[in-house]
Amino acid sequence: MSENEDKSSVWQTYVEAKKHAASDSKQTGDKLTIAELEAAIAEEAALSGLSETGMPPRAVIHLPKRSQLSRWFYLTLVILFTLLVAGLFWWGRKAHGG
Repeated sequence: MSENEDKSSVWQTYVEAKKHAASDSKQTGDKLTIAELEAAIAEEAALSGLSETGMPPRAVIHLPKRSQLSRWFYLTLVILFTLLVAGLFWWGRKAHGG
């Protein structure tokens, strides 16, 4: 199983637990307080094998922009260095007729 599939399944399990907890409150006709709803979601998530809060860490669902930006930054540096070396070779051959 790939890492993305794992992230997706954790999030999907949380969403299902939340829906199930909300449907239980609709069936009884009682409106739950926020604390009661959170407790019901946590209980459903625990039954599904998720952590106590039921939600995966934010970094699991949303990849940090910093790592994406650093990847592009280093790629840009490699391209600029390659262009610099190619330009110096071209200039050297043109200037010295080699």
